[in-house]
Amino acid sequence: MKKIITTATFALLAASVCGGVAYAGEATEFTESTNKTNVTLTAGSGTDVEPVVPDDTHDDDPSTGDTGSLSIPFASNITFGQQEIKQGDADYYALNKSPYVQVNDTRGGAKGWTLGVTISPFVGENGHELKGAQMTLSNGQVVTKNNQSTAPTITQKSFDLNEQYQDVMLAKEGQGAGAFAATFRGEDGENKNVKLHVPREGVEAQAYSAEITWVLTDAPA
Repeated sequence: MKKIITTATFALLAASVCGGVAYAGEATEFTESTNKTNVTLTAGSGTDVEPVVPDDTHDDDPSTGDTGSLSIPFASNITFGQQEIKQGDADYYALNKSPYVQVNDTRGGAKGWTLGVTISPFVGENGHELKGAQMTLSNGQVVTKNNQSTAPTITQKSFDLNEQYQDVMLAKEGQGAGAFAATFRGEDGENKNVKLHVPREGVEAQAYSAEITWVLTDAPA
């Protein structure tokens, strides 16, 4: 059992002995006891997650349904709205202010991960492909909330999406623990960081859609 008397404590005690008179050589004994406290932390289930980008617009439900200790719980549905066909090639911009994709890593240990993306062709209601359509994501930012972990990084300034997989956000070992999102912010209603280029040839007046697929692996960068 270790006995501890600090200088400040001794001075206070000495002033209280015998009406404030301290005698040299007097010994005051103290005892201490210890008890224990503990916590056991397990990998997160991913069922109680919250978005770290709450201000996206034009998407009421970015939830993906993905759960687990390493997951993609949110990914924005991006819309370019209703646009007029131009007489030449045209660029259209997303209506979403802050489209994003979020990665949650609650495995423990900051083991690292890699997030990549592909996109399918834009196909019309009549089954015809929008030939040459090119969607581009630019000026991505990594954001988080209530998380002091070392952040992952965006791999490059601009991404021309296609059917070939490409890395978007990378967390090296020691990075990316907790919730982080890649967001491509711009002006609400005309976000120039999310662009759809449409060549004039072959365009038909109808709705077109494509599927963006985000791929998360537990391999660090």
